[in-house]
Amino acid sequence: MMPVKNLWPHPKAGDKVLWIRLSAFGDVLQAAASAHRFRLKYPDVSLTFLTKAGYADILKIQPYVDDLILWDIKKRPFDFFRVLREVRERRFDWLFSMHRVFSSALIALFSGIPHRYGYNRGMQFCYKSTHYEFFSTASVDLDNRDIPSIFTTQEGREEARNLLAPLPQKKLFAVIGASKPQKFWPVRHWIEFLRSILPDGWGVVLNGHGDEEAKTAKSIEDALGSSAVLNLVGRMSFPLNAAVAEASTVAVGNDTGPLHLASLVGTPTLGFFGVTDAYAVNFRMPWFRDIKVSCPLVGCWNYSCPKECLADITPDQAARAFRSFVSEVLPS
Repeated sequence: MMPVKNLWPHPKAGDKVLWIRLSAFGDVLQAAASAHRFRLKYPDVSLTFLTKAGYADILKIQPYVDDLILWDIKKRPFDFFRVLREVRERRFDWLFSMHRVFSSALIALFSGIPHRYGYNRGMQFCYKSTHYEFFSTASVDLDNRDIPSIFTTQEGREEARNLLAPLPQKKLFAVIGASKPQKFWPVRHWIEFLRSILPDGWGVVLNGHGDEEAKTAKSIEDALGSSAVLNLVGRMSFPLNAAVAEASTVAVGNDTGPLHLASLVGTPTLGFFGVTDAYAVNFRMPWFRDIKVSCPLVGCWNYSCPKECLADITPDQAARAFRSFVSEVLPS
């Protein structure tokens, strides 16, 4: 029997690709990591990333991103027409949407792009097929995270080294914030956990953004009262944040953007998980491990649950898991 020929078209050298993920930070980073896998398969295409302006500085330094189209969809929803006009004028050959929102589907529908792939349950007609099906036929595993896929600059690495110079040689990148209350490890737990490992010679880098995370960091910093704790909350751009994570020995923390960042630059990472599932959100790196809550509904994705979900992971449990993790991933 003759083999069935694969009739799906595939990108060729010189083709222009539009890659879409508008938010949020961790999801944009994971979409960028998928773009990296795509460019490994198709190195001779040109890839433009459509996203929010706030993520431009980290994406524009990625070697597999050739250009950006920026849209603050929540602040400027009517910029849809400007963005659509720009997309049409650029005459892309391919569109891959990593975002299920209606705005992405509408851009695909009216883009004039011949090859459009994505998923939207209510508007799947906007696409030729799902991106999952396309990449399956192309033998591209977009979820593969076996190599680092977020890159830093020499300037960022030098600045990170200067910032971290006062700390001990072993540095813990502590991701203390979270976008949802259910993904937040309590401040009291952070204090006890960090207090227990500081005598082991660790320096601690407190990382995060925003007023709430600044308050959390101040509480931790004041409670520990140690020169081995460096509070960088609100003091770093995303590219510098990436460089600091890369320069750290390990990363530990909640399921939020900076934890994705740390793991994607290749830093050994230990995550606290309850309401979400680590594997489902692409924490699939060989250097990643997680600690799960004991709740039988772990990974439920129920953000309306009133429980203090991650409080179930005790400081002692975290310290034991951390020491085991360090002995596993770091050379003796």
